[in-house]
Amino acid sequence: MCTDGEDHTAKAEEYSLTLAKKFNAEMVGLYVINPFLKKFTNEIYAINRDECREHLDKSLKDEGESALNNLAQKAESEGINITVKMRYGDPEEEILNEMKDFHYDIVIMGGKLLKGWKERFESFNLPERIFRSSPLPVMIVR
Repeated sequence: MCTDGEDHTAKAEEYSLTLAKKFNAEMVGLYVINPFLKKFTNEIYAINRDECREHLDKSLKDEGESALNNLAQKAESEGINITVKMRYGDPEEEILNEMKDFHYDIVIMGGKLLKGWKERFESFNLPERIFRSSPLPVMIVR
């Protein structure tokens, strides 16, 4: 289960928990810290630039830990064995690397419903990119 702690992922988490419970499967929760925002700290020419970077790193890590802890609590309350993992890097690369490094049966992700051509054009649409590149079955829950 690839999670980001966002609302659009909650339904995907429900599906993954239901499947894990139904098939008595172990579950892995993955959160990828995207360093994209950090590159903007290079544009800060203030005395406290290093403090800003440290704060951003801590905030991103805390956000990931919160998302993983929430997923783990839900899994444990259902009696599901779960391992949580956090990776750092480009989300697409890290998710695909996780798939290559470990042999999972299925990957489940949440996806936003993109309305209209403008939203689709502006969206990075990570779930679709993973779906197209994945060597494994991918379930995208909207």
